Amino acid sequence: MSYFGEEAAPCGNCDLCDTPVETFDGTTAVRKALSAILRTDETYGAGHLIDILIGNANDRVRQKRHDDLSVFGCGKEHSKAQWQAIFRQMMGRDLVRPDPERHGALRMTEPALPILKGQAEITLRKDTIKSATRRPAVRELVSEEDAPLMSALKAKRRALAEAQKVPAYVIFPDRTLIEMAEKRPQTLDEMAGISGVGAKKLERYGDAFLSVITSEAETLHPARRKLAGRAQASIYDTLLEVQARLQRGECGTQKPLTCSAAMLAKVAQMRGADEAALARLLGERRAERFAPAFLDVLRGAG
Repeated sequence: MSYFGEEAAPCGNCDLCDTPVETFDGTTAVRKALSAILRTDETYGAGHLIDILIGNANDRVRQKRHDDLSVFGCGKEHSKAQWQAIFRQMMGRDLVRPDPERHGALRMTEPALPILKGQAEITLRKDTIKSATRRPAVRELVSEEDAPLMSALKAKRRALAEAQKVPAYVIFPDRTLIEMAEKRPQTLDEMAGISGVGAKKLERYGDAFLSVITSEAETLHPARRKLAGRAQASIYDTLLEVQARLQRGECGTQKPLTCSAAMLAKVAQMRGADEAALARLLGERRAERFAPAFLDVLRGAG
């Protein structure tokens, strides 16, 4: 109600009024989160910010050199799941807002300024932090390039679930949508090979989810769009095909691994590259899987 400028006295009929939830001083945690947002120019979502706070020097963090930031690793006292709960409460308190024009990057709002400057304190609910400690979050990771498609698939699932008045997981569990986003099936036959898509669900939902995947494929990623009309555009497309072939390794049984669209665009524009240069750009794990094949593409284009 306060968001709309309204106030209400306790009515005495709410369980939260009768038995208030346990809280804790979240000022330090919130200030750390706000500092991470500002030091990365309000350009990233909660996932990347949490990696910075807990000191997770993954490929993306190293590529952006965010492991050099003063806030890197300053939030190790909380787990990833606990930070997710903290960020949810910050959004619920309107301290930060996702910016739809910047792919959901979090922006700080005016009410957050006094907390950041040490002029105000804030209390957070402890129950959400405790539950995050008791139950580790299920890993639902997709690459940066697959994230827009994953969001579109979730939106389709939500619409179908609401129409049928059933929980979303009844349509498809998250892991099935993740595999769809990664493999991007183009036919019903390919869709049938996705884990969790049985004969009945294929008949009922196959066409609906295929239409989402194929329409998403027609939309060029901004990194690819910048190469339009240039020689590097065809190199990028070839790199994308090679990546799809090697996504699960040569044998097809390894853990899925992909490069971001921005990485592929940079590779497409490299000249005189060698494995060391690709390792610096892609990171060791991606270079080990993709570098030899990427170099073949670059040499063939030269």
